[in-house]
Order: sequence, then structure tokens, then C-alpha cells
Amino acid sequence: MRILRENTYATYPHCNGYYDGGRRVVLGRADGVEELIGVPLDGADGGDQDEQVLLPASVIAAESGISVEPWSPEEPLRSVPWFDVALEAQTLICVRGDAVFIVELAAAERTPRVAYRPRDDWALDGLSSITADGRTAVIGEARDGEYRGLLLDVADGTAREIVRHPWHANHFHFSPSDESWVGYSHEGPAASLDDRLWGWHADHAPQGRPMVDQRALSDEPGEFVALGHERWSFHDTSVMAVAYGESVAGPRGIYEVHADGRPPRLVSAGDRDWHCGVSRDGSRIIVDTTGPAFAPGRGWADAGTRSSLVLIDVATGERRMMADTGFIAHPYHPHPSFTPDGSAVVLNHVEHGADGRVLRRGAALLRIDR
Repeated sequence: MRILRENTYATYPHCNGYYDGGRRVVLGRADGVEELIGVPLDGADGGDQDEQVLLPASVIAAESGISVEPWSPEEPLRSVPWFDVALEAQTLICVRGDAVFIVELAAAERTPRVAYRPRDDWALDGLSSITADGRTAVIGEARDGEYRGLLLDVADGTAREIVRHPWHANHFHFSPSDESWVGYSHEGPAASLDDRLWGWHADHAPQGRPMVDQRALSDEPGEFVALGHERWSFHDTSVMAVAYGESVAGPRGIYEVHADGRPPRLVSAGDRDWHCGVSRDGSRIIVDTTGPAFAPGRGWADAGTRSSLVLIDVATGERRMMADTGFIAHPYHPHPSFTPDGSAVVLNHVEHGADGRVLRRGAALLRIDR
């Protein structure tokens, strides 16, 4: 495993951070400065060689309306900027404070602009998603106990509401294989919610609908399988979701849930899965875990601050241990994602000393044989 740059973090697992034909990755700084930078995947260990500033700290400070100090290990509950990059157009979107920032990464001069600001006392959610052509984004907003999803025209800033709920709806993101589908979450304690995974489609689910009957998955009568940390696949209109170790019912592990009514399936059983990433061809999944992957127990039992990176063969469900890492509060959950060519995984890596102190942290690259 190689640190790409110390004191940085990769984006949220269902977002894309890669650009320049997969040669570079966008990272957020977590060193007392709020800024998005681009670094080469083949750079030197931990260095800042050939670093590109994509969304400068000065722009975020001037336009976001955020007045608190940036995230730090001493203040780990503070938020950070999250971001997504259009798969083809290389358009970066970042929601921070009351601004939706857009940066054209392929432009000769990368000039960030504010594409949208909320109105009528609505507040923006920090996660967003953008279509492959960079023309349309999906964003979330909240106001007085109501939550809604909007489709945003990135060019002219007009927005159209697609769903509204009286519960916390977030994690809005497009299906890469069919962008007419938008996935989102019923946020809250996973063990208390039996309708975590939702989807919106203008024709098939115009008010939004749950994607799976979590009670039908259960091996315990009267219980449901607790799901979360879902992300759409690239190869099919399906969602890969984690059945957490703390789920009262099983089977636990990674499920594939289809948008077209095909029955859900347990891809691979596991009692400590946390987040997941899927390769572009759909053949492999990478998961991080709550505690060492093959330790006794499940969920957060004796997890400590350790996590494992486990590679799953989608066809067989076979699991292979790849590496160990650690974690602290957001944004330093491992959050692994495959590089576009599938040859490596980018994750947030934390090294702890014997006394529990954090010795080193940053976005890292883990090579995976094909």
C-alpha cells in the first residue's frame, strides 16, 4: 500500500474521484485547509509532486458561507467537502455550505463557479452526484423536517424537485448504467429501518420507492436484514449494498438489488462488512470491515480501530484478504473504490501506533492483481 499524499482523503464510496483517463484522482485536504487537489496515481509515496489545485481554499472560503474551522483530528466531528466527477466529461461537482461548485477539469483554465444556491430556507446536503456528460446533477436539500431531491441543470442553474419525504433522505446518486434511475437512502440507524434503499425513476418510481423488501431477505421470522452503504453498479441497473454485522437477522454480507424486479441475491456472506466498491465490469467488489475481517464475532464487536480490505469475486462469492488499515472519524473511514481500469483500489489509510496514536493518515493506493 502506498500513500498518495499525506493528510488527504478520497471521496465518498458511491462517488467518482478519477479523471484524466484514470491517471489522476481528486483528493480533499485534511491538514487545516479546505481544498480539493488532483494527484497522479503513479506519483511518489506521500508526496505532492505534480499536484493540481482544483477547487482552491480561497474560493471555498469566499463562496461557501462556512465560517467554522476546517476538520482536524482534534475536531473529528466537523464536516468536510465531498465531491463527484463526471465519468466522461470530467466535470467536478462539490457541495459545500450553501454553494454547489462546478469545475471543468479538462479545461485549459480550471475556473470554479457556483452553479446553484438553495432558496426559501432550504439547506443543501453535502453529497451530490453528476451524470457522465456533466450536464445534470442530483442534489439533496432539507427544511423543517422535510427532505427532497432535485435535478440540477449544471449550465443554467435551474433545479427541479423529483422527490420529497418527511424523513431524512440523502445519498442521492445516479445509476452509471442507466442514469434515469436515481438511488437514495432513508437515513438513520440501519438496525431500526427496514426501508433503507430507495430509487426514483420518472416512469417506474415517480414518487420514489423502496428497492428491496428487507424482511423478505431475513432468516429470522419477524425481523429484517439491516442494509446500508449502497452504491449503484456500473455494469447493470443494480445496487450493491452491505448487510451490516450488527443486523439482528441474516444472512449478512453483500447483496445485489436490481431495479427491474429481478430477485435480490446474496453475493457473498460476511459478518463485518462496512462499505463497498464495485469494479467497472462488475466482476469484483472491494469491502472494508468493522474490525479485522476474519476476527471472531460480528459487526463492531471487538473492532477497535482496525479494518481489513477484502476482495470479493462476484461470480463465486469467494473472499480474499488484501490488506489491513485503520480508521478514525469521517472522512477517515477506509471508503475503498476501484480505479477505472480495476488494477488498484484507492482508500483512506490510517496507521496507529501501539499506544493508539495516529502515526500517519492519507489517501492510499493498493495494487490488485488482475
